[in-house]
Amino acid sequence: MTDLWYDETGEGPPLVLLHEGVVDSRIWERVLPLLAQRHRVIRYDQRGFGRSPRPDGPYSLVADLVAALDTAGVDKAALAGASRGGNIALATAVERPERVSALILLGSGLPGAQLNVEWTPDQIARWERAEADDDWPAMAELDMEVWAPMGADAELRAMFLENAVWSNSEDPATDQPVAERVSGITAPTLVITAGRDVRGINEIGDRLARDIPDAQSAVIEEADHMIPWRAPEELSHLILDFLSRR
Repeated sequence: MTDLWYDETGEGPPLVLLHEGVVDSRIWERVLPLLAQRHRVIRYDQRGFGRSPRPDGPYSLVADLVAALDTAGVDKAALAGASRGGNIALATAVERPERVSALILLGSGLPGAQLNVEWTPDQIARWERAEADDDWPAMAELDMEVWAPMGADAELRAMFLENAVWSNSEDPATDQPVAERVSGITAPTLVITAGRDVRGINEIGDRLARDIPDAQSAVIEEADHMIPWRAPEELSHLILDFLSRR
């Protein structure tokens, strides 16, 4: 039984949604009703985010995902992971491949690979001041500048602000040596990047599409790192079409 907040909706083959590391599972609100027309869709707030408790000791992101699957009574599921959620999906595909039927990676990270984010000198200086003052709202504003350059409405802004403390804390659980093992992934994989995302993220997307055997790729041009928020219909179409052919 997991102590993480999670919910599920719809009927059909199971699909788990894994959110980015600067927001929580509300980021999927706009795609959820579209995906649930054909799938049993499970989402949860990762440990320390949204409605889930913070860890009080060592923990495993893969074990948390497996616990959510066990709680839902699901042996094997497709995983759709955005950014940090992609890290979790990749690590699970490497460590527990028997639980993964397919991978959809959206603006994904890659544990064990260097992520290059281009901060301006002004942003670096503002970040250092905010960090020294434990000014989490200021950090959230900077996160929005980098990860949501297309702007943030009230709902998206609230997600950034409410998750700023944990999203900007050290998280050793994400430091897993996955990068050199992705060539062994056997799950059918779709890599989705965004035309207005951080360049370093798109470079990782290119690497994943190249290194994961038989991976497919797609680009959503009019989206930044918040792909589920920016392009729910286009994203849902890509996911449903990909999974329908599995």
